[in-house]
Amino acid sequence: MRIETPLEQTLCLKFCAYYKPGKNEELACRGYVVVERLLHDRKNLLLDCHLREFEPATVGLIVKTMCTACDFYEQDCDFMQNRKARPCGGFVLVAQLLASGVITMEDIR
Repeated sequence: MRIETPLEQTLCLKFCAYYKPGKNEELACRGYVVVERLLHDRKNLLLDCHLREFEPATVGLIVKTMCTACDFYEQDCDFMQNRKARPCGGFVLVAQLLASGVITMEDIR
């Protein structure tokens, strides 16, 4: 059985409706990659955000800046196929960090 990384435990388990604990997944959503990079660069991130509504303008910017570079974007992303579907945990956390001012759009590029 595979053991989740601390980031999976914090980001995926808490924020992602699509995450399957213990599944050997080789790909990660782009939001996971962005948060992992920010943590690696020693960016002080508060990863204990609370789910709230996203501003439509913020959603559009995240999609344009982050989601289009995601491995799941074209075929496997329910949110891209139907904006009524829940976004992935990476999207949720990045949106929360943007809304709280912890990161900027420049940080996710």
